Amino acid sequence: MSITLSKTSKNAPLLIHNGFSYIIDRRNDEKIFWKCEHARKYACHGRLHTDLSNVFIKTVDDHENHTGNPRSGLIRQYYERLQVESQQNQTNPHNILTQTNIGVPDEVQDNAVSTPTNINLPIIPNKYHRTTRDTIFFRKDTGPGSNRLLIFFTDEQQNIMENATTHGFKQDFETDTGFESLCSNLGDDYQQILDYIEDNYIGRIRGGTRREATFPIQFWNMVARVKNDMHRTNNNVEAWHRKINCAFQSSHPTLWAFLDKLIKEENNLHSDIINAMSGSRPPGRKHETLNKRL
Repeated sequence: MSITLSKTSKNAPLLIHNGFSYIIDRRNDEKIFWKCEHARKYACHGRLHTDLSNVFIKTVDDHENHTGNPRSGLIRQYYERLQVESQQNQTNPHNILTQTNIGVPDEVQDNAVSTPTNINLPIIPNKYHRTTRDTIFFRKDTGPGSNRLLIFFTDEQQNIMENATTHGFKQDFETDTGFESLCSNLGDDYQQILDYIEDNYIGRIRGGTRREATFPIQFWNMVARVKNDMHRTNNNVEAWHRKINCAFQSSHPTLWAFLDKLIKEENNLHSDIINAMSGSRPPGRKHETLNKRL
């Protein structure tokens, strides 16, 4: 099977096979035993055996904790070639890059883009424009600047949002009437808290009409949501944030790492949508039982 030999940043032997990189673990008189370069970082058990001439023999165990990159071998070769050109040709960087880029596939140059240190990069590389299913994902880039905005969504997600029937907070009851009834039945001891509620959540009467409160009724009232069996908290959003954090395994990912994970998470979301459309119900949760009791 095809393997590629390269070197690590410390000039140690590196072997690339099926998008995974291996470093030497140990050797004997007949074989060289290679381990995944992420054996320590991800506790990866992926191993590979070759003979003393680096001829492939077999792989041992799977890379369960991370995925490979089928273009990683070509990218490493590109940088090695760039390094050799820099050492051999005493010329300016432009000529070195021109010579190195001859015959390099577009996908390699796309993946070899350096990690940006700020948001002012000229364009987003093409590899981040489409999903794993080769559908359009990247939609809008407002351009370099401190307020730069990148928008990603698929046609499938747009269609779901356009056809959603529960966007707003509809009110078919009179909260202010209930509040007035409460005020008339409570004594002066409660006046301070009633004033606070009226100022911030109900709105004071001015000229026969109520002014909008700091937090409008339609913003905080959950009666309609209870009746319609809708979410009353943002716990589901917090759960999604936790899921994303677990997927990234990093508090401060680079922009490219973030977009890579975003594309993979979109594929997971697509699978969830397919399951929902087919009628598959997710497993019951404890909070759903409590909602029914309420």
